[in-house]
Amino acid sequence: MKKLFAVQVSLLLIISVSFVGMVYYTDIYDVIQGGIVEVLCLSCIKLYPLTSTDFTFETGTGEPHPDFILESLREGPIFLHYSEDACAACDVMFPSVLKFLNVEPKKDKSYYKLTSFNDKPVNYYYIYLDDEATSEEWLHTFEIYDKDHIHGLPMFSVVTINYAHSGIIEPYYTTLYGQLEDNDEQRIEYFGELMEEAFVLYDENLPGFIK
Repeated sequence: MKKLFAVQVSLLLIISVSFVGMVYYTDIYDVIQGGIVEVLCLSCIKLYPLTSTDFTFETGTGEPHPDFILESLREGPIFLHYSEDACAACDVMFPSVLKFLNVEPKKDKSYYKLTSFNDKPVNYYYIYLDDEATSEEWLHTFEIYDKDHIHGLPMFSVVTINYAHSGIIEPYYTTLYGQLEDNDEQRIEYFGELMEEAFVLYDENLPGFIK
């Protein structure tokens, strides 16, 4: 009986060691760690450890700003809102953005609306990465405006205009990542301060931009 028990314990140890080795030294672990863990990270960490709200002219990929962005800027600043399926922080932030800009997208469908902030026009683009109907041009902006190369969701970009060193008025943007603040009221206030800054720049530079 004792011998049988010893054999069972030995087999259990061998199986346990083999399983641990498989998890840590195969591609399965790399996939899990590289995918799920990174998404969970953005779902749990507040904005401030991840990025800053500094505006920049340079896109995340070094590419020019898309044509539809340039056209939209003629009407007002742009608010880009990125989301996907199975993203806990996206679910938290979704209703805050809807209340802030008075928009009503379906959660799983990309969407556009010319809305307003303080009675001034704002182009709102909701880009749902898992919506097959979303255009490639819209989807590619997720990389173009990934300012800090975090490649995480939720992601929010605010695009305005400013006078560049080149002597030309160009698109000027910032990007935020993750779950901001603790409640809807704080998030709306945070977005409001950011949009106020965007409108100061926009109003100052619009005459030279639309020539």
